[in-house]
Amino acid sequence: MENVQAQPIKTKKSKLRMPYETNFAQACILTVVLFCLIFSFLPLFLTVVNAFKPDIAVQTNAFSLPQLSSFLQAAKDNFSTAWKAIGDHYFTTIAVALSGAIGQTVISAVLAYILTFKNFYFKDAIFMLFIAVLLVPSIIGYPILLPLIRDKFGLDNSHFGYLLPIVGGGQVTGMFLFKTFFGQQPKSLYESAKLDGANDTIILIKITVPLALPIILYHFVGCFSGIYNEYLWASLLLSGDKQTLANTMEAAVANLDVKYGSMYAMYLLSSFPLIITVIISMKYFKSGEFAAGLKL
Repeated sequence: MENVQAQPIKTKKSKLRMPYETNFAQACILTVVLFCLIFSFLPLFLTVVNAFKPDIAVQTNAFSLPQLSSFLQAAKDNFSTAWKAIGDHYFTTIAVALSGAIGQTVISAVLAYILTFKNFYFKDAIFMLFIAVLLVPSIIGYPILLPLIRDKFGLDNSHFGYLLPIVGGGQVTGMFLFKTFFGQQPKSLYESAKLDGANDTIILIKITVPLALPIILYHFVGCFSGIYNEYLWASLLLSGDKQTLANTMEAAVANLDVKYGSMYAMYLLSSFPLIITVIISMKYFKSGEFAAGLKL
């Protein structure tokens, strides 16, 4: 009996086109995306170009590009004036934001691990109490927190008192985020680790955290940005040399210590820590190696 080779079945491509495949729809989508992109980058564009222009050029036309003849001198004057205004609080604010972000992330990860993999009495009720905290805006607690931190605890004008409610309240959001992510990890991996004699500390550090590193970095960057840009709580509790960068910048602009070009240079300098943290975290998001095997 002769072997009959199977012939590939040729399928006809449908001539029907979805609404989003039409040229007009594609043009509309591209227009909307480009408009949003330009609108998003406009503040950054203004900040960069005006930081390298003299004050008179910024007042004349904020959208114009820097002139080569005055570029170096304007940059020197603007950035030196900006650094004099915020330099004393620059690295202090970075250290405070890093400490608060690390504290929030570590406590959130440990708490999420306990609520995900451990069984104890009233577990669900306790979890719901944590979730209830998310329903209360943080600004409502300021009239209570301020006298508590300042008078009862004696932590007025203290970075520890400044971070205490931030870390305490911020762990709830991270716990909810991590708990959802931890629950998607394969149970067999944890069972194998326990059979090999690993305790909870080893499992958390060597298995759970590496697998969940993208979401942990996402939360860390958000915490760092929130603390770094905090204005209201810092203005209520901190003053003098303990003041954070956001309040220092506001005071410098209000007191006319910096002018237009120096003001944009000050904004550009203050954005560097945020840019660096985002660049570091994007490396892990783009690689996707830690998300392998997870049901996202």
